[in-house]
Amino acid sequence: MKQIKWVLLTIVVLCLFICSYFAGKVFNQSSIQTEQVSSKKIAKNKDRVSESSSQTKSVASSSSKSEEKLDYETITPMQTAAAIAYYGQHKVGKTIWKDIFDGADDLDIYQNDNADGLNVKGRGNSWMLHPSQEGGSHMATYTVGADGEVAFYDISAVNKDDDKDPYATVNLRDIINYVNDQGAVDQIKDKAQHIHLQQ
Repeated sequence: MKQIKWVLLTIVVLCLFICSYFAGKVFNQSSIQTEQVSSKKIAKNKDRVSESSSQTKSVASSSSKSEEKLDYETITPMQTAAAIAYYGQHKVGKTIWKDIFDGADDLDIYQNDNADGLNVKGRGNSWMLHPSQEGGSHMATYTVGADGEVAFYDISAVNKDDDKDPYATVNLRDIINYVNDQGAVDQIKDKAQHIHLQQ
């Protein structure tokens, strides 16, 4: 009888060992699978973060390009002339000014050392814009004051000795703001490359 008990006890103990062994294997396999799934999820999340970061950089880069603006303190003389021509065409729009920006690929600019006959004399000299290699006696003329005030004139062979009131006066800062608001900065920079100072 005692022998049977020992045999049964031995069988029970062996069964317990075998069960715990297989249970341990199953648990370890489940744990490994869980870790693999977690690793895959982390890798996917990293890829998403990386992709999102590169998209953000791309948007920021294109945004900075589109937000490029002219500035009163750093605008060049030829950019100033181009901005004045752009404003003159779109906002003054009279006589020679109405096509001065788009009417020709290239513009010649002349500096006159006096502002005789101009009732808003600016700094005492005037600037004249004319389409390159084109005839005609009219000049889109402007003066710029020390305070940035721009006065728009049309000077011709007929009226050059007459006293003239400007078609319009507007501050250069407002012209620059108008160009920026219209998103025309690239047009101004391109036109500035095609304005030629004449002696």
